[in-house]
Amino acid sequence: MQKHPSLRSNPPRSAPFLKWLGGKSKVLPLLEPLLSEHKPRRLIEPFVGGGSVFLGTDFDAYLLADANAHLVELYLAAQVDVDALLSRTRPLFFSVANTPDVYYAVRNAFNEERDPGTRAAYFLYLNKFGHHGICRYNKSGKFNVPFGYNKSVPTLPDQELRAAADKLKRASLLCSDFTTAFMLATPGDVIYCDPPYVDQDHAASFRSYVAGAFGDSQQRELADLARAAAKRGIPVVVSNHLTDYSRELYHGAAVHEIEVRRSIGAGKSTQKSAHEGLFVFHPA
Repeated sequence: MQKHPSLRSNPPRSAPFLKWLGGKSKVLPLLEPLLSEHKPRRLIEPFVGGGSVFLGTDFDAYLLADANAHLVELYLAAQVDVDALLSRTRPLFFSVANTPDVYYAVRNAFNEERDPGTRAAYFLYLNKFGHHGICRYNKSGKFNVPFGYNKSVPTLPDQELRAAADKLKRASLLCSDFTTAFMLATPGDVIYCDPPYVDQDHAASFRSYVAGAFGDSQQRELADLARAAAKRGIPVVVSNHLTDYSRELYHGAAVHEIEVRRSIGAGKSTQKSAHEGLFVFHPA
């Protein structure tokens, strides 16, 4: 197992336009060489999330998947017509919208909205004005993140969205669980997985990015698919907590240990160190 120092502040090539719990921007200096080691043409991300890896790397093509339909819908809106998306979203990025009353009105409208373009604009607003960029749903599938009480009005990420829209010209987007992305992988691809993390000792991990569970059976299925893909000549890199369970789960993988700084509250004083692993399944 290789150990690496704490990684804090190396920016990716393009900044993500979303706030996203567990984003990988700070880990990219270590992650990118692992993804590029076998000189793949296409990067596949079955859990694209906030897009920091997609935006911080430079592959010929991308297959970006996620089980969160609203997230994929937002990426599609940026890909198809970023100007229309910005036009719909811009009226929400003012001080009058940085209040609980407006936020909860938009959240209610989002949960009832049927137009994909309007939903995408609402989703971006909720991401920026909600609590710490969390994306969370209740058992009924309703978005239920509380208002963020931001000290200043969040800024519409105009430049970041336009840069992402340009990069999305190289991408295929897919709303699905992780299994479909693995099925579509072929030699010449590399797969990067950033799934909901396994629990640490005495601490449960956040898993409510979508309605429904991501439990032990899904964790084991992902690990099995990673090993099977490597046997087909496709390298796979998986991020997760570094625990006895994850070491057993990803048996057969090379392990790169890293220390990351994780926020558990609003201020720097509430940050703590955590040990994570990058589990690399090299092609057979």
